[in-house]
Amino acid sequence: MEINYMYMQCLDRTQAVAVCRPLGALEQLFWLLDRANPFHFALTAQIKGRFSVHQLQQALTLVQQRHPLLRVRIALDEAEQPWFVEDSAPIPLRVVQRQSEEHWQREVEREIETPFVWWQAPLVRVVLVHSSNDAQLSELIVISHHSIADGTSITYLIRDILQALATPTVFVQSLPVPPSREDLVPGKALQTLSELKPMPKFTKMSGSLGSVQSVRQNNRQFVRSGSLSPKTTLLLLTRSRQEQTSVHAAICAAFLLAIRHQNGSEQPQNLRCMSPINLRPYLTSFNQEDVGLWVSAGRTSHHLSADANLWDVARSLKQQLNQIMTPDKLFEEIFQNQEWASTYPSPDVVLQGFQDQLFGSDIGISNLGRLTIQQQFGELQLQAIYGPIVRMSGKNDLGVTTLGEQLFFTLVSEESVMSRTQANTLYEEAIHLLNEAIR
Repeated sequence: MEINYMYMQCLDRTQAVAVCRPLGALEQLFWLLDRANPFHFALTAQIKGRFSVHQLQQALTLVQQRHPLLRVRIALDEAEQPWFVEDSAPIPLRVVQRQSEEHWQREVEREIETPFVWWQAPLVRVVLVHSSNDAQLSELIVISHHSIADGTSITYLIRDILQALATPTVFVQSLPVPPSREDLVPGKALQTLSELKPMPKFTKMSGSLGSVQSVRQNNRQFVRSGSLSPKTTLLLLTRSRQEQTSVHAAICAAFLLAIRHQNGSEQPQNLRCMSPINLRPYLTSFNQEDVGLWVSAGRTSHHLSADANLWDVARSLKQQLNQIMTPDKLFEEIFQNQEWASTYPSPDVVLQGFQDQLFGSDIGISNLGRLTIQQQFGELQLQAIYGPIVRMSGKNDLGVTTLGEQLFFTLVSEESVMSRTQANTLYEEAIHLLNEAIR
């Protein structure tokens, strides 16, 4: 299928910047959401092996040249519509000396409290928790504005950074500007794609649009990570198949039951779980390993009694997700987002809409599934990827990845919801329930 893109690549010679394209609907909604309440995310890669800060800076330059959305800021045209506009700013790198196994979690907490300035490029930054001891373990934290990327694309970016560290002289060539979700709906000719938009003139930032949205007070986030052993991961996969459900559904069920138990009431409780959905398998042909935003989300509801069984909850959750994860339902959501964005909603209206539709869940579980990236890059070994670590107001959020034969978890909780001790207890209870269920 030949896609009629809604963007044009050109050069505004008066401003000397390359214009990429207008934001797609979800990109625009995430940009507006971020202005109401910072909405960005992080992934952390644990790396074994020796490399220098200078080598990492060179690798970041190479990946920035490869991925167009790592070079952009957001600018407004005369109609105050947002565009991705290329700029020449390098990817910021902050380096700290590694102090402990958990040190990177404190750095992530700091980063998810720090908003992006959306009119300044780039919309990504990196923190290196660098080790100089014999173990040679370091953590690479990649933080991204959510309008330019999703969790899956940042895992590919981490792979590219490691490839550039290992073999910079053979690093692959630059990619074209990635399309938005609307461009990739198969068999659908959207009205906004019928013609190329003329090159706009960009307005200067005004005070009303240019102020940085500060993080709300008393809204601190806690990060707690952990993993299952390869043996336990295999047992969970095997048992989930026997129970005619999925690993994702089992993890969701365990955390829902842990929340139910923590709430303390013996009465039945209604809890909801939000699961982001990777749209790549449903969209038309494109470079699925580029940096971009190609996700949707589904929310499931559960009436949990005191004696609720984990596998019953998991089967119910999987059944509900299967009903959501059909092409017609997913494409309908894309068009609904496009219609919503076309009404020019305010940031506060977008925030309220997301809270009503998706974020008003008891937990969100972003499961990137089994990652297909390699783990050995020359003398460097990728030992773990933690995340996505999402700053989400008013609820818990769990990032899940499977790298090699091992599951990794990252729980983010908000101080207004529970204390750090309570968050640790929630995590430990959910892992206990999983272990009991596969025993």
